[in-house]
Amino acid sequence: MEESFVTVKTFTFPADVTIVQTFMEMRGIETYMKNLTANRMSYALGEIEMQVKASDLEQAKAALIEGGFAQPEDFQFL
Repeated sequence: MEESFVTVKTFTFPADVTIVQTFMEMRGIETYMKNLTANRMSYALGEIEMQVKASDLEQAKAALIEGGFAQPEDFQFL
């Protein structure tokens, strides 16, 4: 059975993605970047969504808060 991915954070600029993606992967959290173009020199149309497996959502939220990339109130609707 294939597990679904959920959006845990959004980015406006591709340059911000690399730092957070590396941080998450160092903690063993697999990420998928929706709307990120292959050429990071061009901006994506709309926001870039960091998605994680649904089973990793709570761990991902805690890691983003720990790393200073998010605040607890950022997740009040997740």
